[in-house]
Amino acid sequence: MHTVIIIGAGLSGLTTAFQLNKVGIECLVLEARDLPGGRIKTLDGPIEMGATWLGDQHGHLRSLLKALKIDLFEQFTHGKISYEAKHDQPIQVFDMPAGQAPSYRIKGGSSTIIHSLIEQIPNVAISYNAIVDRIEEVDQGITVYLNNGESYNSEFVVLTTPPQLTQDKIAFDPPLPESKRALMKNTHTWMGESIKYAVRYNSPFWKTKGFSGMGFSQAGVLQEVHDHCNFEESTFVLKGFLNPNLRAFRKTDREQMVISTLARLFGEEATEFISYYEHVWQNDHFTSISNPIAVAPHQNNGHSLLREPLLDGKLIFSGTESSPVYAGYMDGAVYSGLLSAKMITDKLEKVNP
Repeated sequence: MHTVIIIGAGLSGLTTAFQLNKVGIECLVLEARDLPGGRIKTLDGPIEMGATWLGDQHGHLRSLLKALKIDLFEQFTHGKISYEAKHDQPIQVFDMPAGQAPSYRIKGGSSTIIHSLIEQIPNVAISYNAIVDRIEEVDQGITVYLNNGESYNSEFVVLTTPPQLTQDKIAFDPPLPESKRALMKNTHTWMGESIKYAVRYNSPFWKTKGFSGMGFSQAGVLQEVHDHCNFEESTFVLKGFLNPNLRAFRKTDREQMVISTLARLFGEEATEFISYYEHVWQNDHFTSISNPIAVAPHQNNGHSLLREPLLDGKLIFSGTESSPVYAGYMDGAVYSGLLSAKMITDKLEKVNP
């Protein structure tokens, strides 16, 4: 019998485990993937295919990074910006407007915070390839069932999976209230429809030419691009978002379209690349469902009903979409993790004052 089972080893789940571990509360983390991180997905470079940026306003994330002694560096934005209104129109080039609030990246990559959290909780078991498909209330607490037939019992369960995915993939006994299930079904999944891409080069040719690496396009291929060189300036990368409708194309076709667009935005040097990377989050079955309802970006994110616990406070709903502050961001993931841990500690203190 576990005290707490946390479903999901992403930023929210690991923050909850980190907080509970500090006060000696035992927990088990179940992760469907074969590695931690959730929607933080850092490739060698580091190259981010998931969560990337934070700002001065993201105080909960910044406090956690400070506690873990993880440093930040400012996103490079100096120089010209390229804009493409239509494929057959000339590229517009202009300077970055003054007075823009800076954004930051994590030295060593966003996954640094994931690995640092895990290092801080060596006595917390994390089970990978653990796909939860049913949660049932029992006399002793809650039983969590995996799709391989295994089951675990716990006093508390914390769900950090995206609401839309949760209501689609996990059966509940007793069933979720219809109002909660309907809301979860109509809640936007952060990163859910995104296609992130990155292109690696031998040199930052765009900087040499006076470009910031920032660009935007309305021509139907890439939506935006940013400089993505590492802090040490030893890995040279352009990275951004593709039009989600390109999901239906082959990867090789998307690659060709990206390179062609980058060449129009920054020059023919863009065709001389080392590697192309991408991640289609809609195809990630532990983030998105097969046929999601069309919802607006951030729709219902932060709704109070999303984080309302069930089963007398034993079943807790967490994750960035549920956060009352900065839902859909890393800061929201951290804050939801803090809230979940506090709900459990408060409940246990009432039982064992």
